[in-house]
Amino acid sequence: MMHQQEVVTDLIERLGKATDPALRQGILSALCRLHFHEGEWKGDSWGTRPDTRGPYYQPEAWSETPKIAVALKDALAKATPEEAAFLVKELNRNRIQFNEAQQRILELAKKDPKVLPELAAQLAGAEEIPAEAVPLLLGLVRQVGPVEPVTLSQAIIALSKTDSADGVSATLAALEPLRKLPDSGKDYDAALAAFLNAPKLENHHQLVEQIAEKAEWPISMYANAALLNLASRKTGSPESIEHSQKALDKGWADPKHRKLIIDAISASKHMASAAKVLAALDDLDAEVKGAAERAAKAMRLSRVEDKTPKIGTLKPEEALAAVLKTKGDVALGEQLFTRATCVACHTTAEDQAQKGPYLGNIAQTYKRPELAQNILDPNKTIAQGFASEMITLKDGTAQMGFITLEGAEEVKLRNIAAQEFTFKTAAIKERVKLPTSMMPPGLMTNFTVREFASLLDYLGSLAKK
Repeated sequence: MMHQQEVVTDLIERLGKATDPALRQGILSALCRLHFHEGEWKGDSWGTRPDTRGPYYQPEAWSETPKIAVALKDALAKATPEEAAFLVKELNRNRIQFNEAQQRILELAKKDPKVLPELAAQLAGAEEIPAEAVPLLLGLVRQVGPVEPVTLSQAIIALSKTDSADGVSATLAALEPLRKLPDSGKDYDAALAAFLNAPKLENHHQLVEQIAEKAEWPISMYANAALLNLASRKTGSPESIEHSQKALDKGWADPKHRKLIIDAISASKHMASAAKVLAALDDLDAEVKGAAERAAKAMRLSRVEDKTPKIGTLKPEEALAAVLKTKGDVALGEQLFTRATCVACHTTAEDQAQKGPYLGNIAQTYKRPELAQNILDPNKTIAQGFASEMITLKDGTAQMGFITLEGAEEVKLRNIAAQEFTFKTAAIKERVKLPTSMMPPGLMTNFTVREFASLLDYLGSLAKK
């Protein structure tokens, strides 16, 4: 694509004369692509999680950007519903932020249900959801007729960013229908994860508790999945954490509720509750026992007598030697990844929400002995991209944590409390890499040699996927 004045002028003139929808879409796509150009790289590190959204790593305005912006806004204002939906999609693809775009698609969606999928797609990627969009999203989630899995998923993801009690209720009712739609696997997983991890979900813990207490399949099962997540959060409302756990404890005492909780553990892959599933394999209630057997199979859980010593009882060199000669179990290692709170700071798949250092390919960076050593002593070696940083802003505020997204215009940082912050690069006064790791030593102290070996096996298996 040629970033030249005459090219832009010619495209705008052609757009003014074009009547064929396909031709107009082609011209609009070209203008969106020309709105920015690639900025000059300043030699900064891209980190382990560079901004790969495209089409440019460092989109910058150029001489013709104002002219293109005027033409695109004019086209958006005059567009048919079909063309407006297409143009909004192209603006999003090219990371062009116009307030007019969201408002236009919102107005169109109010009048034309065909535009609702485009609205859901845009809002799923937005940081804030306009209040007037919530009823439209609720309508999508509650829709009885045919709906594409991706659209239903995006509507749920958008609702998870709101503080809507109706959104919580509607989502709990929509998750199972979404799961049953053909080819909905990834869309279902994304929607479920967005809902369970929604920061504002804790504001509605009482509603979730009430729905869970009804013991109705499948809505109460998903409510229990939400309670499991709320009860195990390390940050957030102490009241929500306490009451969610009390509701789960109360439910566990009743066989009917206990089965639903086990189903919820399985559906949400809540590895922190693996011990409960294994214990329920001997439950006297046949339905509970059956649910536990299905959950254990789905989560790859097994009971194995472990006679190996705990890491904390050994000297560091003894622990390292013992772990390296012990065969572990990948499924057990996956459980350990949650139980040892690794999951609070790390991700293992590229489609997971970014946290701290990515471990999906860690076995390609470190061999097993080095990986074991670095878990035992996190400060021994800190590889590029695994260092923590202190970011000080021009207004004097500061945050310490992992860089989760390194972009030309903004940087995202997640602190040890799993809170994420977005900073404009222009607002940053200073960035300092810290000499010590944020990963605390002694994480393996209370785990056995076999459990530690299993964690290493699990991390090693990720690189083979």
